[in-house]
Amino acid sequence: MSVLHYDKHTNSFLLGVGANLYQLSENRAKLLVKCGEAPETTEKEEPIKEGEKAPRAEGPAYITGVATCEGRVAVISNNKVVETFDRDFQRVASTVAIKRATSVQITDKTVVISDKAGDAYSYSTALTDRKYLLGHVSVVMDMILTPDLNFLITCDRDEKIRISHFPNCYNIHSYLLGHQEYVLKILLLSPNLLLSVGGDQKLILWDLSTSQPVQTLPSPQEDYITISYSPPYILACNSRHVTVYKLTDTTLTQTSQLVTDHDIIDVASSDSRVALLTREPKLEIYQFSEGVMSGKCEVEGEIDLSQFKDSVLPEKKKVVRTAGFAEYFERKRKRIEEENLKEESKQAHINLQEKSKETHLKG
Repeated sequence: MSVLHYDKHTNSFLLGVGANLYQLSENRAKLLVKCGEAPETTEKEEPIKEGEKAPRAEGPAYITGVATCEGRVAVISNNKVVETFDRDFQRVASTVAIKRATSVQITDKTVVISDKAGDAYSYSTALTDRKYLLGHVSVVMDMILTPDLNFLITCDRDEKIRISHFPNCYNIHSYLLGHQEYVLKILLLSPNLLLSVGGDQKLILWDLSTSQPVQTLPSPQEDYITISYSPPYILACNSRHVTVYKLTDTTLTQTSQLVTDHDIIDVASSDSRVALLTREPKLEIYQFSEGVMSGKCEVEGEIDLSQFKDSVLPEKKKVVRTAGFAEYFERKRKRIEEENLKEESKQAHINLQEKSKETHLKG
């Protein structure tokens, strides 16, 4: 598995290949750190439920997600390990998630992960104080924590995009319903505009103030597999095509299209460069200006793509699920309801205590 991420705080790309995290500056790569090392377990680890054991890392590590903020970097790996690093890429903390993490977000105070069970949890940046946030009945594919920290936006393999109040995510703000297949990626373009792509060959631009689509662009080729945003340009990839759109107000207009020699795995973009990873595997850097990619060059330096692992897209809903899946979803739905009721009860108790204190002070 490989992952590309543009780090705006250092104006560089971060690339995870296998367990290695690289930094790409200009067209040179530098190995930063090896990730996915399981933390030492201690007696202090808190079990998930009474009688259950704390989670343990499973299998060899390869990076599946990277997130950055000004002072920290968060990395998730397929063996369930979650890590934070400082800006010198010294490990600050690590923990093991309950289930394999599917996406990650980080701020100066909080780390949020989603997992393959459809749940989302928050941690402190020291990766302590784990708190349950929300649950979907299917895998959460991608997630965005809004810059104002007021909302957590999640998408799943059952066609839904959910907007929840943060950190009280049991309080659902709205759903965005318009995809007919799994929703693979979401991007927040502005406080009121969201972009989504999935397995139905659609790119949908959403107005978050109304929770309605304002533009839908069908893919002229195959399903979109990844997207990137460098204002005002969106790069949408499917198979061997990178299509560039310009965002003007609430309208996307195509400016260019690049055809590659190999199938695309991931893309990341800045205001002047585009990093493109293909299935060969090959990593290429393009110059990017006025919505046009040009001047391709291969990356030099200490980069080893031999650890590349191919990603697998979700099955589409035309695949018939067994009765066992239906039973699982029903159990999952009930557990989510129970967790939400607990959170609501806890919040009500806090509100009652605060009201009691106010009454006492007035008396």
